[in-house]
Amino acid sequence: MKKIDYIKTISNNVFDTIKNYCLIRPEGVFKNLNMNYIKLGKFLFFLIIVSLSKLTCAQERGIKELDFLIGKWETREDNIEKGWWETSTREVRYILKGNYIEFIAKSVDSNGREREYNWYINYNKKAKQFEMVSMFSNWYKTQLDVLVWDKEQRKLTIRNKPDSESEFHERYGEIVFNEDFDEYTWTGENKYGDSNNPSIWKYIEKGLRTE
Repeated sequence: MKKIDYIKTISNNVFDTIKNYCLIRPEGVFKNLNMNYIKLGKFLFFLIIVSLSKLTCAQERGIKELDFLIGKWETREDNIEKGWWETSTREVRYILKGNYIEFIAKSVDSNGREREYNWYINYNKKAKQFEMVSMFSNWYKTQLDVLVWDKEQRKLTIRNKPDSESEFHERYGEIVFNEDFDEYTWTGENKYGDSNNPSIWKYIEKGLRTE
């Protein structure tokens, strides 16, 4: 049930109870209460609940929205065009008094090469956005990305932070989770090199929560 429908249901139940109570009490001063006042009160009550709901949602914005990431994941990334794959184990936890989510990963690819990498996600309250810093044992650059979480579609979008690159490198990906948040599919691409004729790395990654 959507939040707005839930609020309507609560509002209806509360005011049906009030209406019935007022109209059936023989000694009550509200026996002849005008139905228009009941409808008006119902409408005002609904507006108050909606306002409080929006306020609560605004206050809840933060790193805890991505709590479903916490745990241990086994992943496989494939670049079908190049016949390449990489498997990773990622352990995900809260750090720095719960203000950041840390990914600690180890991987091996289809050529037998091993690497390690760490990702750090936080919620920038001033910019009102999720941001991620990534570091890799086999890559000289620190990457900065902006994340957008769509809870209705269970989709996490990742895009390189504007003006964060000293050389051309565009990144974009969409991670879609299943209803239980224990599996996902990550589809994306990286563009780098010559901005007029970039090299493109397309990939599909599937992840499974193991703990």
